[in-house]
Amino acid sequence: MINLLPPQEKKQISAGRVNVILRRYCIISLIFAGLLFLTIGGFYLFLENSRTSAQANIDEGNAKLAQYQSTQKEVSEFKKDLDSAKVIINSEAHYSTIIPKIAQYIPSGMVLDSLTLDTSALDKPLSLTALGKNRDDAIRIKTSLEKSEIFSDVHLETVVYSGGNQSSDKPADYPITITISVTPKPEVLKQ
Repeated sequence: MINLLPPQEKKQISAGRVNVILRRYCIISLIFAGLLFLTIGGFYLFLENSRTSAQANIDEGNAKLAQYQSTQKEVSEFKKDLDSAKVIINSEAHYSTIIPKIAQYIPSGMVLDSLTLDTSALDKPLSLTALGKNRDDAIRIKTSLEKSEIFSDVHLETVVYSGGNQSSDKPADYPITITISVTPKPEVLKQ
Protein backbone atom coordinates (compact mmCIF):
# COMPACT_ATOMS: atom_id res chain seq x y z
CA MET A 1 0.00 0.00 0.00
CA ILE A 2 1.19 3.32 -0.99
CA ASN A 3 0.61 6.20 1.25
CA LEU A 4 -0.38 9.22 -0.76
CA LEU A 5 -1.03 11.53 2.09
CA PRO A 6 1.13 14.54 2.45
CA PRO A 7 3.59 14.43 5.40
CA GLN A 8 1.88 17.36 7.09
CA GLU A 9 -1.42 15.55 7.17
CA LYS A 10 0.25 12.42 8.40
CA LYS A 11 1.62 14.38 11.30
CA GLN A 12 -1.85 15.77 12.00
CA ILE A 13 -3.45 12.30 12.03
CA SER A 14 -0.70 10.99 14.28
CA ALA A 15 -1.11 13.96 16.62
CA GLY A 16 -4.89 13.39 16.62
CA ARG A 17 -4.40 9.81 17.76
CA VAL A 18 -2.04 10.91 20.52
CA ASN A 19 -4.59 13.54 21.52
CA VAL A 20 -7.33 10.92 21.73
CA ILE A 21 -5.11 8.71 23.91
CA LEU A 22 -4.12 11.69 26.08
CA ARG A 23 -7.78 12.70 26.40
CA ARG A 24 -8.63 9.15 27.57
CA TYR A 25 -5.77 9.28 30.10
CA CYS A 26 -6.96 12.66 31.36
CA ILE A 27 -10.56 11.48 31.69
CA ILE A 28 -9.49 8.28 33.45
CA SER A 29 -7.16 10.33 35.74
CA LEU A 30 -9.99 12.74 36.55
CA ILE A 31 -12.32 9.83 37.32
CA PHE A 32 -9.70 8.27 39.62
CA ALA A 33 -9.03 11.65 41.24
CA GLY A 34 -12.80 12.11 41.80
CA LEU A 35 -13.08 8.64 43.32
CA LEU A 36 -10.08 9.40 45.53
CA PHE A 37 -11.64 12.66 46.72
CA LEU A 38 -14.98 10.92 47.33
CA THR A 39 -13.22 8.21 49.37
CA ILE A 40 -11.29 10.79 51.39
CA GLY A 41 -14.48 12.79 51.94
CA GLY A 42 -16.34 9.64 53.02
CA PHE A 43 -13.61 8.76 55.50
CA TYR A 44 -13.59 12.32 56.80
CA LEU A 45 -17.37 12.27 57.33
CA PHE A 46 -17.12 8.83 58.98
CA LEU A 47 -14.36 9.99 61.33
CA GLU A 48 -16.17 13.24 62.13
CA ASN A 49 -19.35 11.29 62.93
CA SER A 50 -17.33 8.89 65.12
CA ARG A 51 -15.69 11.82 66.92
CA THR A 52 -19.08 13.45 67.57
CA SER A 53 -20.50 10.17 68.83
CA ALA A 54 -17.46 9.56 71.06
CA GLN A 55 -17.68 13.10 72.46
CA ALA A 56 -21.38 12.57 73.21
CA ASN A 57 -20.50 9.31 75.01
CA ILE A 58 -17.77 11.07 76.98
CA ASP A 59 -20.16 13.85 77.99
CA GLU A 60 -22.77 11.29 79.03
CA GLY A 61 -20.14 9.32 80.97
CA ASN A 62 -18.97 12.49 82.73
CA ALA A 63 -22.55 13.29 83.71
CA LYS A 64 -23.01 9.77 85.12
CA LEU A 65 -19.64 10.01 86.84
CA ALA A 66 -20.68 13.25 88.53
CA GLN A 67 -23.91 11.57 89.65
CA TYR A 68 -22.01 8.50 90.91
CA GLN A 69 -19.41 10.65 92.65
CA SER A 70 -22.10 12.18 94.83
CA THR A 71 -23.44 8.68 95.49
CA GLN A 72 -19.90 7.47 96.19
CA LYS A 73 -19.45 10.34 98.63
CA GLU A 74 -22.68 9.35 100.40
CA VAL A 75 -21.52 5.72 100.49
CA SER A 76 -18.17 6.77 101.98
CA GLU A 77 -19.92 8.85 104.66
CA PHE A 78 -22.31 5.98 105.41
CA LYS A 79 -19.37 3.56 105.70
CA LYS A 80 -17.63 5.98 108.06
CA ASP A 81 -20.81 6.16 110.18
CA LEU A 82 -21.01 2.35 110.21
CA ASP A 83 -17.38 2.13 111.35
CA SER A 84 -18.14 4.60 114.15
CA ALA A 85 -21.20 2.58 115.15
CA LYS A 86 -19.13 -0.62 115.12
CA VAL A 87 -16.58 0.95 117.47
CA ILE A 88 -19.37 2.05 119.81
CA ILE A 89 -21.04 -1.36 119.72
CA ASN A 90 -17.73 -3.15 120.31
CA SER A 91 -17.00 -0.98 123.33
CA GLU A 92 -20.46 -1.54 124.76
CA ALA A 93 -20.73 -3.47 128.00
CA HIS A 94 -24.00 -5.02 129.16
CA TYR A 95 -24.09 -4.10 132.82
CA SER A 96 -27.28 -6.05 133.39
CA THR A 97 -25.31 -9.27 132.84
CA ILE A 98 -22.07 -8.11 134.49
CA ILE A 99 -23.51 -7.13 137.88
CA PRO A 100 -25.10 -10.58 138.57
CA LYS A 101 -21.78 -12.24 137.61
CA ILE A 102 -19.92 -10.07 140.10
CA ALA A 103 -22.58 -10.70 142.75
CA GLN A 104 -22.03 -14.47 142.39
CA TYR A 105 -18.46 -14.06 143.65
CA ILE A 106 -19.30 -11.92 146.69
CA PRO A 107 -19.17 -14.31 149.68
CA SER A 108 -22.31 -14.71 151.76
CA GLY A 109 -22.51 -12.39 154.73
CA MET A 110 -20.90 -9.51 152.84
CA VAL A 111 -22.37 -6.47 151.06
CA LEU A 112 -21.02 -4.76 147.94
CA ASP A 113 -20.93 -1.08 148.85
CA SER A 114 -19.65 0.52 145.65
CA LEU A 115 -18.43 -0.46 142.21
CA THR A 116 -17.72 1.84 139.28
CA LEU A 117 -17.68 0.25 135.81
CA ASP A 118 -16.60 2.32 132.84
CA THR A 119 -16.24 0.93 129.31
CA SER A 120 -13.61 3.54 128.45
CA ALA A 121 -11.24 2.09 131.06
CA LEU A 122 -12.01 -1.63 130.89
CA ASP A 123 -8.34 -2.64 130.95
CA LYS A 124 -7.44 -0.39 133.90
CA PRO A 125 -7.77 -1.27 137.60
CA LEU A 126 -10.88 -0.06 139.37
CA SER A 127 -11.86 0.05 143.04
CA LEU A 128 -14.52 -2.13 144.56
CA THR A 129 -15.73 -1.43 148.10
CA ALA A 130 -17.41 -4.13 150.19
CA LEU A 131 -18.72 -4.24 153.74
CA GLY A 132 -17.96 -7.17 155.99
CA LYS A 133 -18.65 -8.36 159.54
CA ASN A 134 -15.09 -9.31 160.53
CA ARG A 135 -11.49 -9.05 159.28
CA ASP A 136 -11.56 -12.55 157.74
CA ASP A 137 -14.14 -11.30 155.23
CA ALA A 138 -11.37 -9.33 153.49
CA ILE A 139 -9.46 -12.54 152.72
CA ARG A 140 -12.66 -14.37 151.72
CA ILE A 141 -13.71 -11.72 149.17
CA LYS A 142 -10.17 -11.38 147.78
CA THR A 143 -9.88 -15.14 147.28
CA SER A 144 -13.35 -15.37 145.76
CA LEU A 145 -12.67 -12.56 143.27
CA GLU A 146 -9.30 -14.09 142.32
CA LYS A 147 -11.06 -17.36 141.44
CA SER A 148 -13.62 -15.56 139.28
CA GLU A 149 -13.35 -15.37 135.49
CA ILE A 150 -14.35 -11.70 135.63
CA PHE A 151 -11.21 -10.15 137.13
CA SER A 152 -7.58 -10.77 136.23
CA ASP A 153 -5.68 -8.79 138.87
CA VAL A 154 -7.05 -8.58 142.44
CA HIS A 155 -5.25 -6.65 145.24
CA LEU A 156 -6.42 -5.69 148.70
CA GLU A 157 -5.99 -1.94 149.15
CA THR A 158 -7.44 -1.18 152.57
CA VAL A 159 -9.33 -2.89 155.38
CA VAL A 160 -10.86 -0.34 157.76
CA TYR A 161 -12.57 -1.24 161.03
CA SER A 162 -14.95 1.50 162.05
CA GLY A 163 -16.17 -0.10 165.29
CA GLY A 164 -19.18 1.77 166.66
CA ASN A 165 -18.43 4.89 164.56
CA GLN A 166 -20.48 3.83 161.55
CA SER A 167 -21.82 6.54 159.34
CA SER A 168 -25.60 6.74 159.02
CA ASP A 169 -25.66 5.32 155.47
CA LYS A 170 -23.85 2.06 156.40
CA PRO A 171 -25.49 -0.70 158.37
CA ALA A 172 -24.19 -1.23 161.92
CA ASP A 173 -23.93 -5.00 161.28
CA TYR A 174 -20.99 -4.42 158.88
CA PRO A 175 -18.20 -2.60 160.73
CA ILE A 176 -15.43 -3.60 158.25
CA THR A 177 -14.96 -1.58 155.02
CA ILE A 178 -12.81 -3.43 152.47
CA THR A 179 -11.40 -1.71 149.39
CA ILE A 180 -10.07 -3.97 146.64
CA SER A 181 -8.36 -3.03 143.38
CA VAL A 182 -9.50 -5.25 140.50
CA THR A 183 -8.76 -5.28 136.79
CA PRO A 184 -11.73 -6.50 134.75
CA LYS A 185 -11.23 -8.83 131.79
CA PRO A 186 -12.55 -6.91 128.76
CA GLU A 187 -13.81 -10.01 126.95
CA VAL A 188 -16.04 -10.90 129.93
CA LEU A 189 -17.43 -7.39 130.27
CA LYS A 190 -18.26 -7.16 126.57
CA GLN A 191 -20.36 -10.33 126.53
